[in-house]
Amino acid sequence: MASSSKKDTEVNSNQSQDLAQLEYKGKQYPLNIITGTDGQAALDLRNLHKDTKLYGYDPMLTNIALTESSITCIDSKNNKLLYRGYDIEDLVKNTEFIEVAYLLIQGELPNSQEYKDYSLILSRHSMIHESMRNFFDGFPGNAHPLAILATMVTSLSSYYPSSYEGNFLLGVDIKARLLSKVRTLAAWAYKRSCGQPIVYPQDSLPYCKNFLNMMFSVPAEEYEVSTEDETLLNQLLILYSDHEQNIATSTVRLVASSQANLFVSINAGVSTLWGARESASEVHAISMLKTISEKNMKAEQFFEKFINGKKPFKSSIFGHKKYLGMEPRAKIAQRLFHDYLKSHPELSQYPLINAAREVEDFILGSNYFIEGNLLPNLDFYSAILFQIMKIPESMFNVIRVIGKLAGWLAHWDEQYQLSKAKNHDHPIRAQQIYSGRAYRPYVPLNKRK
Repeated sequence: MASSSKKDTEVNSNQSQDLAQLEYKGKQYPLNIITGTDGQAALDLRNLHKDTKLYGYDPMLTNIALTESSITCIDSKNNKLLYRGYDIEDLVKNTEFIEVAYLLIQGELPNSQEYKDYSLILSRHSMIHESMRNFFDGFPGNAHPLAILATMVTSLSSYYPSSYEGNFLLGVDIKARLLSKVRTLAAWAYKRSCGQPIVYPQDSLPYCKNFLNMMFSVPAEEYEVSTEDETLLNQLLILYSDHEQNIATSTVRLVASSQANLFVSINAGVSTLWGARESASEVHAISMLKTISEKNMKAEQFFEKFINGKKPFKSSIFGHKKYLGMEPRAKIAQRLFHDYLKSHPELSQYPLINAAREVEDFILGSNYFIEGNLLPNLDFYSAILFQIMKIPESMFNVIRVIGKLAGWLAHWDEQYQLSKAKNHDHPIRAQQIYSGRAYRPYVPLNKRK
């Protein structure tokens, strides 16, 4: 039985004076309450087993705060997402991706000189070692770009074998270098998957423009990156930069807690996206839209089997458990989508775009989806926007990785520093409740039935 007693005392941003009390086997155990700056409170269970010999049991970790973090806050009550305290809507309107990456990793938005210096670092380190070209040739032609990217991120560790501290003391910012090089690795992974020759980065081009040029240009033709596409990619990368302790971010932190190599830790995050949306979902954005447009279906016809309960509805593109109603990132992406359509009326000729608009209208007016909190989320709109930009479906998660990397780098560094602290100098280690067979004596092979 747990009960709480509240004291009328002032609290700071981390340690509340409130206490909860656990009663177990006739004894009482006080539990401190930790309260975040967003008002979210948590029971401090760090001494639970030491004091009571009990473990907390929550196999999905939905009730466990894995860490304290100052990077990102999901304000579910107000339907807001904050990066280091800044509303993501303000960041999308007023900044570009590398400013947000700097904010997440360094803790503050850069001033003019810091922005210039950071841009210069990213420009100068977009090249990868020439011998890595041979690694790309080792992949089969049908290899998925995300699988190639995960492998190539790990391979970078061979070129930066020194410790994080050693690099830092030498003035080498390996986080910035990885953020720069990931564009080249991603673009070359795509080129390998579609059989086109690789295109080298150009230091004179801004971050997103450089990536799009490497991805879409070919040596035989002139190619100019659209300013609209460059701006749109910047905005989408900001939207994907961080989202608290999702599976990928927590995985990066888990590996980082062992003070593992940066590149290996990031590989773990990349790998969580491999197959995740495909294996857990019944409804995917582009395949859904293609089915509706190619079969001349109405959106209502497509979703009828789910609404009538004939088939379970599983999809990564509708709803988000952290928010009630449409999530803030989706609202921003929705606006980007409709603004793009207004400036490009010719897109209304494309069946896929018309299908997307029809699905959106149907979902937003359906009691089944509204009451089930299954409104279109960021992945729904980003898939359509990627398609508009002619980015193939195999590259969707690769693009998301580029955005997520900014947050992963911030979380890796935060966890790495935390794991070195006096009271946290050990890896994150989960416990279990054993449900297997009790002790059994060994039976020799010739006596087993």
